[in-house]
Amino acid sequence: MGWGGLGLLLLLLLPLLLRAQIQRIEGSELNKVCGQPVKEGRIFGGHKTTFKQWPWQASLQYKSYHWCGATLIHSSWVMTAAHCFQNQAHDPSVWRIQLGSRTIRPPKLSVGQLYFRRVSKIIVHPLYFGWPPKDIALAKLQMPIRFQKNILPICLPTSMKNFENVSLCWVTGWGRIKEYEYLRKPWHLQATELPLIDQETCDQYYHIGTNLPLFITRIYDDMLCAGFVQGQKDTCQGDSGGPLACMVNGIWHQAGIVSWGDGCGKPYRPSVFTNVSVHTDWILEIINSSTVSIIPSKLFLLFSLQLCQASLRPFPLWPA
Repeated sequence: MGWGGLGLLLLLLLPLLLRAQIQRIEGSELNKVCGQPVKEGRIFGGHKTTFKQWPWQASLQYKSYHWCGATLIHSSWVMTAAHCFQNQAHDPSVWRIQLGSRTIRPPKLSVGQLYFRRVSKIIVHPLYFGWPPKDIALAKLQMPIRFQKNILPICLPTSMKNFENVSLCWVTGWGRIKEYEYLRKPWHLQATELPLIDQETCDQYYHIGTNLPLFITRIYDDMLCAGFVQGQKDTCQGDSGGPLACMVNGIWHQAGIVSWGDGCGKPYRPSVFTNVSVHTDWILEIINSSTVSIIPSKLFLLFSLQLCQASLRPFPLWPA
């Protein structure tokens, strides 16, 4: 093949070569932008939010209808609860993610801030068998999302020690505002503040009013609880998969994923969440092994362009 033919071939293959570069996403890179929303001046018993207040909040939608909450943790990935996919198709083509809006069906004037992404891959934790524990799943976006003021990832915790000095966290979602009352138009994202409850106390609460022996655990090691003894505020149906976010040293971290509960706002029945810190290593392993960068390194791009330019010359680079 002559130099001209080789140059043409390289030009044709260049886009594929660029897309084939695997770029590992280390936690330190995401930490530069995660958990830092723009500062601005329901959930059961909750209140409305501003659209930039919780920029990692996502809506997991089944055939265009809100199904579960989710959280943006990477430009190509959201995290949700595994049970959100339990009785529905695992075909990624029937799912989409809504980002960048505090309402499920925003008015036309706000469409410029709204983004939808189709799902290309669904990964349910391999040890989830239809009931907690391991109630966690990841969904990969068909196209990466560009971070902006109203779309930012939340930080992942490395350990529950991150929250040793934290007593109150926030849960957000579009679920029911009461056990038998749906969120009404315009379906604003709701938020409420809940106190963390240690596992042992939470497990004791969930034995109250039951005949279940105390030695049978209801709150497993990868779960955490938040809520009030007398109920008052709580997560409810439709909030599943959404985040329990805690501020640590001025940065928001996701402590939990809304997993399950007994009713909504009942005494001695706090919300139960999947403990994200237990699964952080698994999450990063999935992201690092599956993320393909479409942004070439400067060195690779410079080398490719120079090679193409040289190969297109009408004369050889050395004497025959």
